Amino acid sequence: MNKQLVNIKNVTIGYQSKKVLDSVNMQVNKTDFIGVIGPNGGGKTTLIKSILGLIPIWEGSIDVNIRKSKIGYLPQFNPFDKAFPISVEEVILSGLSGKKHLFKRVNKTDKEHTEVLMKQAGIIHLRSKAIGQLSGGQIQRTLLCRALISKPELLILDEPSTFVDSQFEGELFEWLAELNKQIAIIMVSHDIGTISSHVKTIACVNGHLHYHKSNKITAEQLAHYECPIQIITHGEVPHQVLATHKH
Repeated sequence: MNKQLVNIKNVTIGYQSKKVLDSVNMQVNKTDFIGVIGPNGGGKTTLIKSILGLIPIWEGSIDVNIRKSKIGYLPQFNPFDKAFPISVEEVILSGLSGKKHLFKRVNKTDKEHTEVLMKQAGIIHLRSKAIGQLSGGQIQRTLLCRALISKPELLILDEPSTFVDSQFEGELFEWLAELNKQIAIIMVSHDIGTISSHVKTIACVNGHLHYHKSNKITAEQLAHYECPIQIITHGEVPHQVLATHKH
């Protein structure tokens, strides 16, 4: 049975007096791998923060049918103060119960799971390194492990390729494909060319949400969805095809 994890019904969201998303509808099921695309300021991050309960909604409802602890979240920006004296391993373990219990004693199973995640992310050699000494890509790998430490049923990623080197980007998508056999994934990205070969379905977000039940999407469909982003193509000479400018 394909369990429904999240049900978003006629949701409108904004900040102060500015409406960001209007009448949004979307469901997230157990086997989904949804790519969320759209222009900057279109509401992608607002959408996922509303699912996480981080911002209030104006109208409609969001029913989340799993415990909050079973949602893993990788934010777009590093939430840790680089001056804070905390190691890579401690950052990952903090995902079990939040900052309030950052240094709470953990059991052997949790430690072993942390070690497995660090090996998968290629950061096992950094386990004792202070978070402030890491590169941007190493921090992203660490925070992805933190998002996975609680063995979530739903993983939400906001621009996970940011700061990540090209080698790990390929490994990342292989890892996500394996994870998707067990958990649902929502991934925000500005690059449809990269994610379209990895996700199963696409949600175009630009004030409204248009759900596309495939990972293949054309420029004409994007125009119909009023989702003005770049389509990146590949050939012998790297190039981009952009929409025609109207004067």
